Amino acid sequence: MNTTIDKVLISAFCLSLSAAALADVQLSGKTLAGASITLSDSQAKHLSTTADAQGNYKLNIEGLSAPLMLVAETSDKQFVSIVPSLAAGTANINALTDQIASDVAQEFKFVGPVGLAKSGKAPAVSVDSIKAKTAALRVSLAPALQESGLDANSFDPLSAPVQGALADILAILGHNRGYEPKSGERADTSLYDPYFREVTRFAPFSLKKAQADLRDINAKDVVRVFIAGDSTASNYDPQVLPRMGWGQVFQRKIKDGAAVRVVNVAQSGRSSRSFINEGWFGMIAANIRKGDYLLVQFGHNDEKCGNNPVAPPPARDGIDIANLCTYPGNSADIPAEMSFRKTLEKYIKLAQDKGATPVLITPVTRRSFKSGQIGGTTHTYSKGLFPGDYSQTIRDTAQANKVALVDLDARSMAFFNQVGEEASLDYYLAVDTTKYPYYVGLTGARNKPDNTHFQERGAETVAGLVADGLREAGLPLAKELKP
Repeated sequence: MNTTIDKVLISAFCLSLSAAALADVQLSGKTLAGASITLSDSQAKHLSTTADAQGNYKLNIEGLSAPLMLVAETSDKQFVSIVPSLAAGTANINALTDQIASDVAQEFKFVGPVGLAKSGKAPAVSVDSIKAKTAALRVSLAPALQESGLDANSFDPLSAPVQGALADILAILGHNRGYEPKSGERADTSLYDPYFREVTRFAPFSLKKAQADLRDINAKDVVRVFIAGDSTASNYDPQVLPRMGWGQVFQRKIKDGAAVRVVNVAQSGRSSRSFINEGWFGMIAANIRKGDYLLVQFGHNDEKCGNNPVAPPPARDGIDIANLCTYPGNSADIPAEMSFRKTLEKYIKLAQDKGATPVLITPVTRRSFKSGQIGGTTHTYSKGLFPGDYSQTIRDTAQANKVALVDLDARSMAFFNQVGEEASLDYYLAVDTTKYPYYVGLTGARNKPDNTHFQERGAETVAGLVADGLREAGLPLAKELKP
């Protein structure tokens, strides 16, 4: 059993461009053992090979034209690299080159690196464009580059030797792809630190801090609280402050000095189903161990099941049904892959199989006041063949599986009804744009409130409601919570 936080090991794929004449240019290097490698040039010509048991491969690129697109794939990972010129001597394929490829995909209006790879043709990107995108990446990596003695002004993941400090950076960075709601496809690349906080220019990556965090999370006697959930719980970039998810601040509810670490894996826009299909579930599975906790809070996006019959595009009905939604209730007619209850039971089984404690959490209420009150749950579905109540499905699933429940829907409704409609704006994302100009003209401004998500005060409050529910459930974790 894996008892350490998986470093989301990101192996470097090294390709060497021979200095020989174009009549005999060799690409060779190492990748993951058995990985498939595909090369496409600007004319949609292709070469492919499979790495051997040691990860070695070799390709002859005679007759191909730059730019080149390189794709390296295993059963659960894909990295893309763009080589703008054959003048380069080395072309690595790893998480960092995938970040650059993601920016190239945006430039050419593809849905992420997956879209680039599916196109089967290297985009006509310029050398200067790749240089600019590489420079932007260096900003996000600046602390790590400086700490490692790498040149923060010239570092290029395409050509830098994958050894020493760069190997350390790649080994500890998390990597995954986003979700494009208009198409249902995997979208832009994101990189993460050991706490699953996204690496951006507003939150640059420090290797020393990441290594210290990893040691701290993996300490023998530390209990980890993993959070699987959606945007109401997820982490947010400092750029969008004061927006926060309750999982982002849940560590604040742990007693000072307690050997408990919160690992917030919640992701915006995910349902219980897409969280699994996009690999987040697998990341938790690779890391959770005996004695840990798994807090599971979904519902907001599981509810996006569209109409029946399905409305044609541009409506999202078909996309959401195919990729996102689940149906509430426990009807035997609900297909297993679309059942909210059966999907939740996968999280329960994961935790129990690892010796961890699962806790199901009903979704936090939306700010939906009528006549001064939130009159009942805001998490029902009535459009299709399987209408029902998502919060009640969670309650029923917890009871049927004899696992702990935090009824956050009921708790948050009671709290915000007591606070009142106007005062609740101080908790939900409804900010003063003179203080937070990012929200000028956007949902989240005081005159255009976001009635689903929270500013810092609201995230703190909801985290406190979750802590209250854990105490009421009588879990051992309760003794580590602040009063």
